[in-house]
Amino acid sequence: MSTVDLIYEKAKTLPGKLQSEALGFVEYLGRRRAAEAEADGWQRLSRATQALPAAQRLTDEDIAAEIAAYRAGK
Repeated sequence: MSTVDLIYEKAKTLPGKLQSEALGFVEYLGRRRAAEAEADGWQRLSRATQALPAAQRLTDEDIAAEIAAYRAGK
């Protein structure tokens, strides 16, 4: 018997309130899994962005110079 079948069989024996609670927990697990996948994607993007050559050479002085040039209308 599969895990899904076992969960179904056990859930059938519970009173309605506990079935609702079990459903809520299953939905929570799905949301948690989706959130973990999204966080993994952001971490991969962050690592890839940090590996870009421009990101490695950008200094505070470079940023200050860009701001000064923008403010000067250049």
